[in-house]
Amino acid sequence: MTMKLLVPIPNAIRVLPVCWCLLAGAQEEGSADVFLESYSDAFQETFFQALREKGIENYDRAEALLLECKQLDPLAPVLDHELAKVLIRQEQYPAAEQYALTAVRAEPAEYWYLHTLMEALGPQYKQPAELRDFLPMDMPEFRINLARWYLEQQDGEQVLEQLRGLEDTDEVLALRQQARQLEPESPSVPEGAPSVADSERETPAADSATDPPAEVGSVTHFMKQLEALLVSESWGEAEELGSEAIETYPLQPFFYFAKGRGLLGLGRPAEAVSVLESGEEFLLESGELARRIYTALADAHTALGNMEKAGEYRAKSKNGSQ
Repeated sequence: MTMKLLVPIPNAIRVLPVCWCLLAGAQEEGSADVFLESYSDAFQETFFQALREKGIENYDRAEALLLECKQLDPLAPVLDHELAKVLIRQEQYPAAEQYALTAVRAEPAEYWYLHTLMEALGPQYKQPAELRDFLPMDMPEFRINLARWYLEQQDGEQVLEQLRGLEDTDEVLALRQQARQLEPESPSVPEGAPSVADSERETPAADSATDPPAEVGSVTHFMKQLEALLVSESWGEAEELGSEAIETYPLQPFFYFAKGRGLLGLGRPAEAVSVLESGEEFLLESGELARRIYTALADAHTALGNMEKAGEYRAKSKNGSQ
């Protein structure tokens, strides 16, 4: 029996447990998954098979299966998104751009749709501004997503440009802070002062190979201390110093991870979950820190006996996705 099709909801996976296991290994970004519980069996089977084919790099077959899914639900943006990713793998960038653009226009606040669009535009040397007539360039959520993309590219200037004029929410402030950290300080050199080249000639080679010590109380100083405490499994000290770091720099997700990991080591998993979830909210991109936070959350939920949540975070930790 075919059930009534519901609108796909990216960013929230509520599939049956067996389906979840299949999807977790096939998807590159957890935030691009779909709500499939009320889809027809034919749709689910075809969609999951497409993901499996994509996972083994059988892109032609994946494309054909996704097009079959579009016949069942032509308006589902996640299908356009997946088609764009498959076409990018085949270096068919103009076609991928069209599918990705359709997905972004359908759900402009969905980050991974924009991420895929930018992957299609890059090899064509195109910028979002060239698609201004088709993109919600004045929409705050969309501009924040663009800022996140540019942060991944280490382009602090573009991050600040996209955030210009936006309300100072926690996310916007965190993005601005990280963008400014990408800008190297370049103090002006007074007239008559030694040039950089002169300074380098006067400095012993051994000194130039040594990083300057981090300033006490700086983000870097806290990070180095906390990392050392975690390596030595000094859980109590990690929890205490993590609290101090969070109070000083409340937008740094690593400090929440360090405190949460300390709490977990002290046998306080419920408190660890609360702290780690706060850190998760400040994650701006996938990567190693995201993976560590998700792994710690999986361990904490396991300790609490919440195996469903533990499995969910364990799957997310496989690729550090948000």
